Amino acid sequence: MVSRYAADIELALTKSPVVISHQFQLTLTSSTTGYIEVLVLFQNGSKLSVFEFLRYSNTAVSREKYRYQFMNSKDQEIFRYDNAPHHKSVSSFPHHKHIENKVYDSIAPSLTEVLKEAECQILGLPLK
Repeated sequence: MVSRYAADIELALTKSPVVISHQFQLTLTSSTTGYIEVLVLFQNGSKLSVFEFLRYSNTAVSREKYRYQFMNSKDQEIFRYDNAPHHKSVSSFPHHKHIENKVYDSIAPSLTEVLKEAECQILGLPLK
């Protein structure tokens, strides 16, 4: 199950029209947990740093913790999604999105949704 989840992520990265390269690491920490770390480099020099802590069984993989941080070529944050429990005022707590110095309500996006958002920003397209 975890290997299929990891393969789906790698496939999305290789299919992206704006990804130049990516480093992908899956680390199993126990028989039911592990984490994924990914660093994606885009054609305009921007980057996406990913961390997902996973819990898995024979039937499902769930993300217990996540962080998706999209940065420009100077490593300045453009946006970040995470579920760290430090913004109790957002209605989607603990899920939230950082843009500039503000915090917004957010769903828990998948890595493929975050990748699509980054692609749209890089290509100057509206997010669908």
